[in-house]
Amino acid sequence: MDSTYVKTTEVGLVFTKQFFQFCLRKQRNDQTLMIHEAEYAPSASEKMALALKHPKSGSHPIGVQRYNLLFESQGKQQQIVVIVKSKISEEDYLKAISTAFFQCGIRTTHPVYDYLSQLEFAYVNRKEAAIYAMQQAYPAFQQYLPFSYGSYVSGDACVLVLQYLDEKWLSLDPFNIAKWNQRAIENLCAALAKMHAVWYQKEAELMKIPGFGNRLDVVMMQQLMPYWLALADAVKLAQLPFLQVEDYAFHSRLIQDIPIWRAQIDTMKKTLVQNDCVPKNVAFSENERQIYVYDWEIATIHLPQRDAVEFLSYVLPTDFDAKLLLHYLDQHRLQLAEATKTRIAEEEWQLGFKYCLYDFLIQRVLPQLVFEKLEARNIANVYANVRKMITLLS
Repeated sequence: MDSTYVKTTEVGLVFTKQFFQFCLRKQRNDQTLMIHEAEYAPSASEKMALALKHPKSGSHPIGVQRYNLLFESQGKQQQIVVIVKSKISEEDYLKAISTAFFQCGIRTTHPVYDYLSQLEFAYVNRKEAAIYAMQQAYPAFQQYLPFSYGSYVSGDACVLVLQYLDEKWLSLDPFNIAKWNQRAIENLCAALAKMHAVWYQKEAELMKIPGFGNRLDVVMMQQLMPYWLALADAVKLAQLPFLQVEDYAFHSRLIQDIPIWRAQIDTMKKTLVQNDCVPKNVAFSENERQIYVYDWEIATIHLPQRDAVEFLSYVLPTDFDAKLLLHYLDQHRLQLAEATKTRIAEEEWQLGFKYCLYDFLIQRVLPQLVFEKLEARNIANVYANVRKMITLLS
């Protein structure tokens, strides 16, 4: 990164006017744009984190920072508040999560890094930057992603300059679901449908975008069998109080049946999915009823139902029944059908949703169950909801 883009202050590294000028000029295609002020303005939660993780040396800040910008473009001055999301390199990201998996007791014959680098955890920086760049072409990404004011991507850094959302919009705790009532969930289903419509049935075209070429299929899933089995073994060794012998047997059956149900997923219509669709990654204003979905670094190609599976596993009430579940499935299906002007069969949609539940349980929930022991993530309710949805659709 250019040395003029970063400066050292008493609180640590911050970005300079030159950095924001570079990003906004590129994003707006305006080489005359001038940044007059770039004030680092930490939020209350950011101030609390400064002493713990704010870097005071290195090539660039790491984490999320808020700035007040004053700039001039085409003779007009504007003031905006932005969030800068500044990340480590893709290689360092893979190393970090590999270390975390090892600390949680996940043991494989080959390094766990070798498996994670073949999954959605690869190419996280270039994928997220590419998705925000889609705002220029696709209205759904303009409407449902925080507005991007530009980005900087290199081998050792990825920095996104994004619309600032006040903390009242955010669910920083993924298990705080108080505001996710039926109307709010329906609003999210509508937002997901419009975003999923953009790349629906355009899998080959999507795979040409750098970072999206490593799509999982039944062949690769079987090649990764030692990894899935290692996840199941780690869960069993964790001895979580809410899991029984029958649960471990169910995990094993799902993994052994990958050649059957994953082959069915491969025959179904896919799209670009956010793939980390949890409440903390969805901003929602109860007053304005506006949805923003962010944190797209592990986005991938999958069935559109995959995002709904993950979100519903977090927000469904414990007493939900088949009627409520099928209502949300139909909301998503019918709005996607309307947006794509296609007919989507109800039976196939429900079957795809069930297979996505299998996939989500193995790929995401099993490692989170192990993380529960290390970090107290309170994943028990999510696990219970996933198992209940599978039962209701079986």
